[in-house]
Amino acid sequence: MQIVPGITLVEGAGSNSNCYLVECAGGINVLVDTGMEDNFLRIKEHAKRVDVIVNTHCHYDHVGGNLLVKKEFGAKLLAHEADAPYISSGDGEQTCASLFGKVLSAVEVDGFLKDGDEVLGATGLEVIHTPGHTRGGICLYERKRRILFSGDTLFAQGGVGRTDLPGGDFGALVVSIKKISLLDVDVILPGHGECVLSGGSEYIRDVLNSIG
Repeated sequence: MQIVPGITLVEGAGSNSNCYLVECAGGINVLVDTGMEDNFLRIKEHAKRVDVIVNTHCHYDHVGGNLLVKKEFGAKLLAHEADAPYISSGDGEQTCASLFGKVLSAVEVDGFLKDGDEVLGATGLEVIHTPGHTRGGICLYERKRRILFSGDTLFAQGGVGRTDLPGGDFGALVVSIKKISLLDVDVILPGHGECVLSGGSEYIRDVLNSIG
């Protein structure tokens, strides 16, 4: 389902994360998260081409399909430098694969992201480091259209990411929500659940007020 022009939602089924196919500047097709392995066929139904995979964080429900998608499309895999080692090594604890009763296939991360980067330098997707749910959690911000891919930092239902899992830190998450509250946001595309299609900045401020 196309959420806004050039962005297709592959809605998370079961425990899978939402995945977003983004047609970016320069003709680059970016897939934001891959879900779990069983989500691979759903991605294939929607994607004719994937040039780049960006993981918003290292948890299995967002990265379990990395290897299958990477092999199918020959895509480059990018993740924040703090979470990338867990993805590359298939760390079952830090990625929470063990909580899902799964084993994460180790897959090489081709590029390490950090705060302020632009994905591949020319896609229009800015990396916002938002630790708290994991150490290397990120949001992606399309400044021109005021779109925020919020991963598990922030959800449309008014919640925020869990901080009781490995790498979680509630204090860091509050700081991260304050950080994105300073952005001019209209649309919020979260890692799970419904999307916010207007009034994103006001919504983020309300969430920030609710968590202190």
